[in-house]
Amino acid sequence: MTIDRITKDELLANYDTFLFDADGVLWTGDVPVPGAIEWLNLLLETSKQVFVLTNNSTKTLDQYMKKIEKLGFGHLGRDNVISPAIVLADYLKSNPEKFSGNSVYLIGTENLKTTLETDGGVKCFGTGADSIRDHTDGDFIHHVDMSIIPKAVVCSYDAHFSYPKIMKAANFLQDPNVEYLVTNQDYTFPGPVPGVVIPGSGATSAAVTAVTGREPKVFGKPHQPMADFLLRRANVNAKRTVMFGDRLDTDIMFGNANGQFSVTPKVSNEEEPQKQGWISKLLKGQNSDPASWQKQSHSSLLSNSELMYEFMTHNYRPGEQEAYLDAFGKYKQEMNAKNPSIELVGSWTCAFGRTRDQAIHLWRHNKGYEDVDSSIALHGKDSALRAADNDVARLCGRRKNLIVKSFSYWREPEQRPPNHVYDLRSYVLQPGTMIDWASAWAKGIQYRREANQDVGGFFAQVGQLYVVYHIWAYPSMSDRNDTRHATWAKPGWDATVANTVPLIKKMQSKILTPTRYSQLE
Repeated sequence: MTIDRITKDELLANYDTFLFDADGVLWTGDVPVPGAIEWLNLLLETSKQVFVLTNNSTKTLDQYMKKIEKLGFGHLGRDNVISPAIVLADYLKSNPEKFSGNSVYLIGTENLKTTLETDGGVKCFGTGADSIRDHTDGDFIHHVDMSIIPKAVVCSYDAHFSYPKIMKAANFLQDPNVEYLVTNQDYTFPGPVPGVVIPGSGATSAAVTAVTGREPKVFGKPHQPMADFLLRRANVNAKRTVMFGDRLDTDIMFGNANGQFSVTPKVSNEEEPQKQGWISKLLKGQNSDPASWQKQSHSSLLSNSELMYEFMTHNYRPGEQEAYLDAFGKYKQEMNAKNPSIELVGSWTCAFGRTRDQAIHLWRHNKGYEDVDSSIALHGKDSALRAADNDVARLCGRRKNLIVKSFSYWREPEQRPPNHVYDLRSYVLQPGTMIDWASAWAKGIQYRREANQDVGGFFAQVGQLYVVYHIWAYPSMSDRNDTRHATWAKPGWDATVANTVPLIKKMQSKILTPTRYSQLE
C-alpha cells in the first residue's frame, strides 16, 4: 500500500490493529521514544488492538513485562507481547504427541530454556558452556554422545556457541525425524558501541544449516509462524492493520508479506522532551510521511530539525580587527533588513587557536533551505548587501562558509548572558563514520550536560563534508579546566572517547570570545 501523507486521525479511522517492533521504535535502550507511551495509551483507550512483536528471545515474558512497566508502558498486558520464544513454545505445546515431556537440544539461553520448558512442555538440554576441551585435547572431536536423541534441535542466540555444539546439532539432525527449529534469523543485535558487531541468532543457525544442508522452521519475523500465532490470538483484518518497524528485512517484510500497511518511522534518539520523534508529531496532529520515514532512516539518527545553520569563517588582516568588525556589523544590518529569518546567533573572534586573526560567525536559517536560497539570491542581486559583503571581503585574506545541521541529541543554541569563553571543537571524520559518531555521542553527551556547558553540535551538509563542530561554553578558562577534569572522572565518559577517537582524521580546538553582535555572550 502506498500513500503520500498520513495523520493521527487517518490512522485511527483506517486501522484497528497496530503492530510495533520494540527497540528502536517504542524505545531505544532504556529510554522511551518521545510520545510513544501516550500514543499506545491512546490506542488502547480507543479500543484498538495493540501488539509488540519482538524478535528477541533472550528474555522470558515475565522479564519483558518488568521492562515494559519500568519504561512506562504499564497499560500493555501479557497478551500484547509476542516473541519467537512464545510462538515456538506454543508450537511445541500444540504438538503434544511428539514433544510433551520429551527432549529438545537447545542452542540458546537459560531464559529461552525456561520459556520452552514452562510453556512448551519439553525438557531442554545443551545450554551453557560446551568447550572442545571438554571432549578432547586435540583439534577434532571424533565421537558424539548420542545416548539422548532429541525430538528437535532449537537454534537461537547463544553466547556459549561452540564447535561441539555445531557437531552435536549436525549429528542429531542426520535423523530426518528430528525437527530443526530456529527462533529468528537476525544475524546481528543492535549494541551500545558503534562499529562493534554483535552476532545474533542468525549466526548460530547459519552455521548449523551450512553443515547439515537442512532448512529450518523459523518462528520470528518475517516468517509465517508469528503471523499465524497473531491470527489465533486476535481477530486481525490485514487490510486494517499497520506495522511499525525499523528493519526492512524483518519488520517491514513481515507487514508486506501479510498484507498489512507497513512503515519505517523516523525515530528520534533525542531524549529531551522538547524534541519531537515521529510519534510526538502524530499526537500533535502534524502530517507524517511514511515514505520519508523509510528513506531518511539514517538522517533521522543525526537530526530531527528543519533549521539550517551556516558557519562563516573570516581571516581578517592583522591589525584590522576593529575595522573588520565595523564592516561586518553593516553587513549583518543589511542581511537582517533584507531577510529577518536569517539570524546571527553567535559571533566570535579567536583568542587561541591555529589562526589568531580570525572571526567565526554562526547564522541560523530559521526557514531552512528556503533561507539558504534567499541568501544566495540576495548576494547575487541586492546591491546594498553585495556592497557590504565586498567591504568585509577587502579586510579579509581568506573566507569560507559551511552549511550545517544540528545533531538531534544536542540542544539548539540559545541566547546566553555575558562573560563566557567558548571552546569550538572541529573534527574531520573518516568517510562513512558519521552514524557511528552520532551513536556514540548520543550516549556521551549525557556526561557533558552539567554546568550548562553544551551549546550546540553540528554536522556539515554543504562545503567540506564529514566535518563536525561542537561548541562548549564556560565562565572562564579555569572553569573549563575544572569541568573537563570532572567529566573525565565520570564512569563511562572514557568509553565515548575510546569509541570516537578512531573515527577522526583531524581535529582542533579554538578558544573564542564573543563580539558585540553575538547572542551567545
